[in-house]
Amino acid sequence: MLLNVQELALRKEPVTLKETFDAAPIFAGMRDVKPLGPLTAELTAYYVDRTIEVTGTIACKVQLFCSRCLDPIEQEMDVPFRETFKVVSKETADSGEQDDEEFVPIQGERLELRPYVEEQLLLHLPLAPICREDCQGLCPECGTNRNEQQCGCSTEKIDPRLASLKDWFGQ
Repeated sequence: MLLNVQELALRKEPVTLKETFDAAPIFAGMRDVKPLGPLTAELTAYYVDRTIEVTGTIACKVQLFCSRCLDPIEQEMDVPFRETFKVVSKETADSGEQDDEEFVPIQGERLELRPYVEEQLLLHLPLAPICREDCQGLCPECGTNRNEQQCGCSTEKIDPRLASLKDWFGQ
């Protein structure tokens, strides 16, 4: 997703960018996430006083695994995108004077937005996805999926540090 900075500055009006690309390389190193379709980004770029504001949405359908029962989940991700870039001179960028974290410094005529889009998608992945709110998960003793059947294992939790005292008080 290339944005021509010079053209945007000369136009004085917003530029709309829409691109669809393969999401598989984004999740290549992740075992628990699989894309089920392409990534679609619809962005609008505004240029005001050497600052470029890019807003829009990112959409991608992914397959995740429930963190409780390990069943596959299909989730449609609609991620809001907002990033601010500031055009800086080569001297300012080389000297390191600009350390403001509110915007990303850029130099040159073209701005590649794809890495920023991919980063936002990865940041919005759920940390511990669950298939449903009342998911009972797997039994820690035998591994049975408690959503499908009850296993009969004891659900009593004993602190392992005090487990030996249980036998002592039982006498």
